[in-house]
Amino acid sequence: MKSCKLGVDVGGTFTDINLLDLATAEIHNHKVPSTPSAPSLAVIQGVGELMERINVSPSAIGDFVHGTTIALNSVIQRTGAKVALVVSEGNRDILEIARLGKPNIFDLHSTLPDPLVPRSLVFETEGRITPDGEIEDQTPAGLMASQLVDLAASDVESVAVCLLHAYANPTNERMVEEQLALFNPDLPISLSSRLWPEIREYERASVSILNAYVQPLMKRYLEALGADISQLGMMSKIYLTRSNGGVMAAEAAARNPVHTLLSGPAAGVVGAAYVSEFAQVEEAIALDIGGTSAEVSVIRGGEPSHSTEAEVGDFPCILPSVDVFSVGAGGGSIAWFDEFGMLKVGPQSAGAEPGPACYGQGGEDPTVTDAYLTCGFLNPDNFIGGALKLHADRAQTAIEGIAGNLGLNNEDAAEAVIRIATSNMSTALLPLLTKRGIDPRDFTLIAYGGAGATHGCFLADETNIPKIIVPPSPGTLCALGAAVADLKSDHIRTFRRPLNDVDDIEIAETFDDLEKEASVWLEDQSSKVESIEVLRSADVRYVGQAFDIEVQLDGDENTTAAIADQFHPTYEMLYKRSDPNQPAELINLRLRIIGKTPKPKLPELPSSGDATAPEPVSTRRIYLGGEWREAAIFDRADLRAGQNIPGPAIIEQFDTTTVVTSDYSAEVSAHGLLILTKKGAS
Repeated sequence: MKSCKLGVDVGGTFTDINLLDLATAEIHNHKVPSTPSAPSLAVIQGVGELMERINVSPSAIGDFVHGTTIALNSVIQRTGAKVALVVSEGNRDILEIARLGKPNIFDLHSTLPDPLVPRSLVFETEGRITPDGEIEDQTPAGLMASQLVDLAASDVESVAVCLLHAYANPTNERMVEEQLALFNPDLPISLSSRLWPEIREYERASVSILNAYVQPLMKRYLEALGADISQLGMMSKIYLTRSNGGVMAAEAAARNPVHTLLSGPAAGVVGAAYVSEFAQVEEAIALDIGGTSAEVSVIRGGEPSHSTEAEVGDFPCILPSVDVFSVGAGGGSIAWFDEFGMLKVGPQSAGAEPGPACYGQGGEDPTVTDAYLTCGFLNPDNFIGGALKLHADRAQTAIEGIAGNLGLNNEDAAEAVIRIATSNMSTALLPLLTKRGIDPRDFTLIAYGGAGATHGCFLADETNIPKIIVPPSPGTLCALGAAVADLKSDHIRTFRRPLNDVDDIEIAETFDDLEKEASVWLEDQSSKVESIEVLRSADVRYVGQAFDIEVQLDGDENTTAAIADQFHPTYEMLYKRSDPNQPAELINLRLRIIGKTPKPKLPELPSSGDATAPEPVSTRRIYLGGEWREAAIFDRADLRAGQNIPGPAIIEQFDTTTVVTSDYSAEVSAHGLLILTKKGAS
C-alpha cells in the first residue's frame, strides 16, 4: 500500500525532506546538505536516510512532490540553454527595446541587462495576426527553410516563439512550430500562445524565452531524478511545486518549466499558510530564512497573496505566482566591508560548498551563522541533530577580521553582523507591507527555514510585530508545503475592450472555454483530489489608464454588471478613491482551478497540565544587547502543550534553533507550535 506522501525542497544550502503518513497522520522530517553539482544526489541520500530511520520501505511512497530552485538559479546565474527566438517581421529588436526603462532611474549610467537571447539568434518570419485575432497574413509553409540552416549551425538547444497578437490567435505560431519540428523533432519549442496567451509582447516573449532557457536543464534533471528514485525502490509519481503555490506533474513541468521558477519559495508560503490555520491566524507575514537568502510573503485571510509582477533574475515573469520578495540575507550571507569601510552583509553567500567558516569545510569568510555561533545561539555539537559539527574557533577567527576593522571585541562584532542582516530584512519588508496598506502591528510573523526561528525575535522587534509563530519543524516547512499543496493551474484570455462593448454571453462562453481547458489540465495530472474549486476574476481599469487591477468574481455572477460592481469598490479599497461614472475597460478574464488534495492535521501534543515553564536541560551564556546573559536551554521534543518559557531562552531541535530574546516569552500550543509573544503586548 502506498500510504505515504513525500515532500522535498532542494535549497541552495540544504535539502529538506518531509514524509506524510496518510494512514497514521504522522509527519517525519529530515535534512541533508545540498549537492549543487548534482542536486538529485542529496534528494536520494536524504530520502534513503529518512526511510531507514523510520523503518519504512521506499515502495510505500505514493506521490512525490518536489520543490526546487534549479530553474531559478539557472536564470540568475545565466547557465541555461542556448536559445533562439522567432518573432514577427519587423519585431527583431523586441528584447533590446523591452520597456525602454532603466533598472535604476537615479543612475545615469544604469543600463538594461543583456538579454538571454543575442540578436544574432533572433529570427523574423512573415505572417500577421490582427489584435482581434483575424489572420491578415498566414505564415507560409517552408518559409523558414533558410533560417533553419542558421539554427543548426549555431547549435541552438531550444527555441522560443513569440509572434504579434498570438494571444488572440495562435495559428501562425503553430505553423512555425510545425516547420521547426520537421527540421528537428527533438528540438524543444516554447510557444508564447501556449504558455501564457496574454497581451503585452515583451512580457509574453520573456515568458517563452525563460521557458526555453531552462527546459533542457529541467528535462535532464527530472529524467535523472526519476532514474535515481527508481533505483531506491520508489515507484512514485513525481510532481513539482509551481510558482502559484500549486503542484503539477513532472511530465508537464518538463515541457513548461517556466511555471516552476519560484517553486521553492512558493512551497514555503503554502506551508506557512497551512500551519497558520492551527494557530487560528489569518493575517500573517511569512519569513523564510535559509542559507542563501530570506524570502518574505504576506498571507491574507489564511491564503498566500499572489502577484503577476514577479521578476526572475533580470527579467519580468507575468505568470501568476505567490507574491514573494527575496533579499540576500541568509545564514550563509557573508559579512564584508565596502570601499568606504562600511560593514555590509550579503548578498554574497558561502552556500553549501564551502559553507560558513564554522562548518570546517574550507570556508574562511565571516557569515551570519558564524555570528550566531559566536554569540552562543547555536550548540556546536547539536547542529542538524549532531550530523554536522560546528567549529567555534573557526567562527571566532572569521569574525576577528570584522572586529579588528571595527575596533570591537568579537561578540560586539558578531552582534553588529546580526543587526545589519536584520536591517537588510526590515528594509525589504516594510516597503512591501506599506505598498499593501499593512500595519505590521496587526500581523503575526511565521518564522521558518533553517535560520528563521533563530532570527525571528530580532526582525519582529525591529518591525514592531508583536507575535511570532515557529512551526513544529521550521527547517523543513518548505518540504511540508510541497507535500500539502493542491493541484493548481491558471488560465487567461485577453479582451482589451471597453466593458460596455462586451456582452454577457461572450463572457460566459469565455469562462466555459477556460474551465474546459483547466479541467483537461487537471485530469492530465493523474492525482487523487478530494474536491475541485474554480475561481474566476477579471483584470479591469478605467479607460485611458495604463495599469489594471484584478477583481474577484463570485459564483455564477459573471456579467459585465457584476464585473463593474466589483471593480469600483476594489479600486476604492486600493487607492481610496474611485469614480463609478467613468467607463471601465476589460483587459483579461482569468480562471484558476484547484484540485484539493488530502491533508493530515498536525499531531497534538500531550498537555502539561499547567502553564509553568518546563525544566531546562541545561543553561548557556548568550550575547544579547551588548552583554552576556544566562539562557535556559530546552529540547523541543520534551515540550508539552500549555507550557510557557520566558526569555532569554534557547529551544533546540533537529532542524533549527529558536532564540527567545529577553523581551519575548514562548508558549507551546496544542499542535506543537511555538507562539512567541512580546512581553506587554496585547
